[in-house]
Amino acid sequence: MDSLIDSLELKVKHCLSLAEQQYQRKFNYQAINIDIRGRAAGQIRYELSRKLISLPVLRFNPYLLTQYKDVFIEQVVPHECAHLVAYQLYGMKIKPHGVEWKTQMTALYGLVPSVTHTFEVPQKARRTFDYLCACKNTTHHLTAIRHNKIRRETARYICKSCGTALAEV
Repeated sequence: MDSLIDSLELKVKHCLSLAEQQYQRKFNYQAINIDIRGRAAGQIRYELSRKLISLPVLRFNPYLLTQYKDVFIEQVVPHECAHLVAYQLYGMKIKPHGVEWKTQMTALYGLVPSVTHTFEVPQKARRTFDYLCACKNTTHHLTAIRHNKIRRETARYICKSCGTALAEV
């Protein structure tokens, strides 16, 4: 895994070096983290604090990196670097996969700007929570995220059939 991480970090440096040569400016980042889970292959994250935007953190999925190795590095790293470059050139209000990002993917990295990856991600068994409405013999199975939102009272879910709020069993 260490050699894969080294290859990934080298690819990030190479991609940003191409951008620096093209635009005659630095494209800095705070860190590279290999810590995303689920279907996401990569992510660029900016942390906002009191209207100040920190340097971005580039995040990558360790499972997909180990499963797809070189293909992952050749496709996902430039994708995320194109986000970093586009945001630093045009600001945070651009669309994530808009024309600015697409331009970086094609002109800078010579890649087809694909929004989603085609990597196989195993479906994880999700825990669900049972909820009832006014319908007879109908149980709604909610994910942990929705269950927690109901518990924290930050969301309410309504049955589409009867229009009543769902209640935990």
